[in-house]
Parts: sequence; structure tokens; C-alpha cells
Amino acid sequence: MARKKRAPRWRLWIAVLLGGAVLCFAAGETLLMTRSDTGRIRFARTFGFVDQPELTRLVGRQLERALVAAGIPADSVRERTVESGPTGVRWSAGLAADASLLQANYVITSTLEEAGAEVLRGHEDRGPQGAGRLTLIVGIPHRPTHELVLTRGPTRDEPPGQRHARIALVLYGFGDDPAAADSVFALPAPFAVALLPAGRASPALFKAAHRRQREVVMLLPLEPVNYPQVNPGPGTLLVTMKPARIASAVDHYLDQAGAVCAVANHMGSLATQDMTVMTAVYRTLRQHRLPFVHVMPAAGAVCKTLASEMGVGYEEAGAVLDTEPRERDTRAMDRRWKMMVEEARAQGELTVWIRVTPQSRRWLTHALDRKKLPGVDFVPLESLIPRPPPV
Repeated sequence: MARKKRAPRWRLWIAVLLGGAVLCFAAGETLLMTRSDTGRIRFARTFGFVDQPELTRLVGRQLERALVAAGIPADSVRERTVESGPTGVRWSAGLAADASLLQANYVITSTLEEAGAEVLRGHEDRGPQGAGRLTLIVGIPHRPTHELVLTRGPTRDEPPGQRHARIALVLYGFGDDPAAADSVFALPAPFAVALLPAGRASPALFKAAHRRQREVVMLLPLEPVNYPQVNPGPGTLLVTMKPARIASAVDHYLDQAGAVCAVANHMGSLATQDMTVMTAVYRTLRQHRLPFVHVMPAAGAVCKTLASEMGVGYEEAGAVLDTEPRERDTRAMDRRWKMMVEEARAQGELTVWIRVTPQSRRWLTHALDRKKLPGVDFVPLESLIPRPPPV
């Protein structure tokens, strides 16, 4: 009878050594998980062997870090214990009147996710005196630990004839140079930025804007009259495309952009007159609860009426500084800006879009000096545009 051959002894030793290495690695990883806050939070997510008071303490430290990243000092947070509600701890803090709730939400969510915690759910509403309010439930899946309530600065109580004019600024035209764009994002002035998806530098531009805690408007490249001689750039949505392809493209662009407060047209003098194109666009925006801002509408555009019929938030850019920033000096910008400020004072509020050029970049630093603009407040764009209700 034939004998079975034994496996060489050296193979057994290799198997033992490999098994030991795996066990040592697993033990080391487990030790690390139990030594750091981030590790313990991830340990709680994976195995659950962390009691609720300890988990609350661990998540609380990361939430403090997230608030600082969002520009909210930890010592300004008020904490209290609540007996009823989704969590046992409620943190409350105020934001500046010109702060963006959307951007604060984005920064807090991103910072918590890096540490293994997360925002489980959240919603925006109006607080006392109509102030914007953001409520977030924070913790790990199935184990909420904190309710965070952020309220934007108080509304003004001046008599109607003395209320400050509110202006929301949107800068656009950043091209494909993330470093140059980032230098604009860093300017000490309140404004949102409008950025195109689908470009070579688009991911870096969106990332830089979020890092600078800017409100972001995603520009949707739409087919203009005389396309392709007039070309919005890569990823243009054409009137010959099927609705499903248009919707898929908009979804993809929104995924690339991250948190945005609105979507606006980039060109689109033909597409905005096409009912099929705009219906596909609006269906996607409605799913994401995003408003559409129409910049320089074409005479035959269907966007406003269709938005009303489909329940999509709609706003038109109040004023646009597009040709003036391309001139050799700032005199034209100065004249137009003065008219815009007066219009804002007369109407009470105005959204102003400004093309970024080397000329307008230098001009912005002194034109937006609050001391030179009595009776004017610069406010987040999201406070002047309607956000559609949940679907």
C-alpha cells in the first residue's frame, strides 16, 4: 500500500509564522483601536463594546474639533442634558449673520467622518425671529449621542424704513487654475463661488472652495445657440440628449461637486428654451432639494414657469458684472457697483454675480469694505434663494 507523502516541515513552519504574523497584526490593530479616540469610535462601530457614556464622550471630543473646523469656538457652545428627544445631550451654538448653514454642515460632516463618527440626520428650519437654524443628530449608526443646534445670527429689529439692504455675492469665471482660484477663495470678503463640473481641474476647484468654507453654486453647462462655435466647455448638456442621460449627468456632476447651495446655468440660451432638457434637469434638482438660479435668461426660456409647475426653487441673478471686469481700469465697475448698491437699498435685497479677472480681484478688496457701505449687509446666498420642500 502506497504511503501518503508528508508535507515538508519547512512549509509547516512558514504557515505557523504567517499565522502568528496575522495574529500579531490583528492584536496590534485592536490595541491601537482601543488607545485612540478615533480607534475606539471605530471599535464601537464594528463590535459595539463601548458603553453609551463613553461613546458620548468620545464623539463629543470629535464634535468639538468639527465645530472649530467650521469656525465655531468650542467655548461658545452651550451644553445641556435633555430627558426627551433623540439624544441625551444637546449642544447649541450661534453662527455669524453672514455664515452659511450649508457650508457649516459640510465641514462638520466631513470632519466627523474622518474620525469614524457621522451626522445621522439633519434638517434646516427657521428659529426665533426668522433666523436660519440647522439641527444635526450626531453619533454612530443606531447610537446617536448628540443633538447639535446651530442658529445663524439674529435678524435685525430696525423699523422697516431703516432695515439694511442684503446683498449676496457670487464670483465666477475661475478657469482651470486651482492655485489662482484658491487665492481668490481666501480673500477676506463674504461671497459664494460658482464652479463648473466636468473640467480637468474641477475636482480640485470644488475641494479648495469647500476647504475655504465657501458656499458653492454648481454651474450646469447647457447648450447655447450657435453651439459648438459658442461652447460652454466639457460635459455640455445638449438638446439632442435623452432625458435619462441628462439626469444621469446632473447626478454625476452633483456627486463631484459635493455640498452645493444651488445649481445655475452656464450659457444655455438654447437648452433653457427646451422643455425636455429642463424637465430632466429639474427632476434631478427636486430629488436633491436644490434650487435653480437663472443667470441672464434668454427671452424664450421656459425655466421660471416650469420650476413653478414642478415645485423647484427658482431665482434669477439680480445683477451681473461680466463685461466691466474685463476693462482696463475699474471705473466702469465702480459706476455699476454704485448702481447695484442703490438697487439693493431700494429693493431690500439683491444677488450680484461678478466675473473674476485680475482687475476685479484687486477691485474686490476695497469695493466690499463694509465701512464704505453703510446700511448694507453681505449675506449667504442660501438666505436669498428659495429651497424647495422635501419630496
